[in-house]
Amino acid sequence: MRPNIVVIQADQMAAQALGAYGDPAARTPHIDALAADAAVYDRAYCNTPLCAPSRASMMTGRMPSDIGCYDNGDDFAASTPTFAHHLRAAGYHTALVGRMHFIGPDQHHGFEQRLTTDVYPADMDMVPDWRRELDDRLQWYHDADAVYTAGASQATVQQDFDDEVSFRTLRHLNDRVRANQAAGERIPFLMVTSFIHPHDPYEPPQEHWDRFEDVHIPDPAHPEVPDPAQDPHSHRLRAMSGFDQRETTDEEVRRARRSYYAAVSYIDDQIGRIRERLETLGLAEDTVIIVTSDHGDMLGEKGLWFKMSPYEESSRVPMIIRGPEHLVPQGRYENPVSLLDLMPTLLELAGTDPEVASTGSPEEEIAPARRGLSLLESARRERSGRSGPEDRDVTIEYLAEGTLRPQLTLVRGQYKLVVCPGDPDQLFDLVADPSELRSVADAPEHAEVTASMRAQLEAQYDLRGLEAEILTSQARRRLVAEALQRGTVRHWDHEPDPEQRYVRGDFWGALQHGQIRIPQGGAEGAA
Repeated sequence: MRPNIVVIQADQMAAQALGAYGDPAARTPHIDALAADAAVYDRAYCNTPLCAPSRASMMTGRMPSDIGCYDNGDDFAASTPTFAHHLRAAGYHTALVGRMHFIGPDQHHGFEQRLTTDVYPADMDMVPDWRRELDDRLQWYHDADAVYTAGASQATVQQDFDDEVSFRTLRHLNDRVRANQAAGERIPFLMVTSFIHPHDPYEPPQEHWDRFEDVHIPDPAHPEVPDPAQDPHSHRLRAMSGFDQRETTDEEVRRARRSYYAAVSYIDDQIGRIRERLETLGLAEDTVIIVTSDHGDMLGEKGLWFKMSPYEESSRVPMIIRGPEHLVPQGRYENPVSLLDLMPTLLELAGTDPEVASTGSPEEEIAPARRGLSLLESARRERSGRSGPEDRDVTIEYLAEGTLRPQLTLVRGQYKLVVCPGDPDQLFDLVADPSELRSVADAPEHAEVTASMRAQLEAQYDLRGLEAEILTSQARRRLVAEALQRGTVRHWDHEPDPEQRYVRGDFWGALQHGQIRIPQGGAEGAA
């Protein structure tokens, strides 16, 4: 029997801020309980630390540059297959609840239903300009003010949005049971629920802020900004967000970090409610739950906040898969994986060929570091000893605001190489230097590793050609965006279909359809 699949994605939720990943300050009991009997990937990376291109890459199993989604102002082509297309073609009901930051007129990308609008606009409002000075700031840039003003709020746009996402998610699970009752058979479903928390601004509900009243949340371990001669990218990010204009105080940092942890605790509550509803409806035993994020958050490390950086705090994400043991090999796994791997994972669970999902077609050749591998297969290989941390590279791109040229990162075993034309190469030994404080790219004893990893990146990418493509794309999209703001303006934002949910037409039939009986003897077996 093919399982139901529930993917729960948070925005900007760093792996290091969860109890399941070893943080004693976290208050994430529901995620921790989920992880206790799940497959947990300790080194899962996003493939670009920015919202829209990360999600497009995750949904297609392809790198952002391969699908032309460079930044948060780039349209996602409707002709590019996603995991929602594949599962829908395989007979799954597919639904998206919440945020996915699709840019462009296609706001479904294979989902049969989309139950909420997005929290950000779908237009080309966020097109970077690499020819613009970084201190000539565009209005949508991340802003240091989010750190200076962090704290609890009674109501915010993000709270309103996520409260709706949670409500719609729980009701959609009811609807899947109703659909099975009406059809007289079990129809497997994919539901992707995507929240905006704990994304900045850091404004959690008071209830979750209060949970940390007596909790010691450590300060950033290494708040010092790296040497600009060795790491100009971090200084560009600080200048873009305004952190070079005003230093944060210790109290501001602590309030922002507490707010972030409180927002993560809010997400944990929503995950608990979803699991409880699955149990109540009798869906839990044949449903696979996946918890992840689109990228992390620096949270003051190295003087940085938000994402956009190749450092671990920004580029690592949680990846937790809980399901029946015959489908999901439970345990903790150390081999590097990435969000590219989610698409072939879902297709394996659905009984569809993951090889086709990794490329779009069986004939298309894509470099191994730029294609996905089922996370279940990765776990099997690691468990059997057929694959170790050095046997599969993970590639991370950054092609958006805050840089002036393409930045590429390669993770291989204990090493991470960061390359950006005009910047010095950085090589970090994550075993000897887990905080990434000292680049060893110029160290003679690491010369062979640096050369090998750089050669791998150069084999995958034409950096000069990629830079030219991105600059051309930026100019083209700026022209389109400016033109579309003149005259009659038609936005691409998704507007959910009006629902015929309550009593209409067949009076008694509508009441009967809406009813989910509690079975004799308890709630189990309701579906």
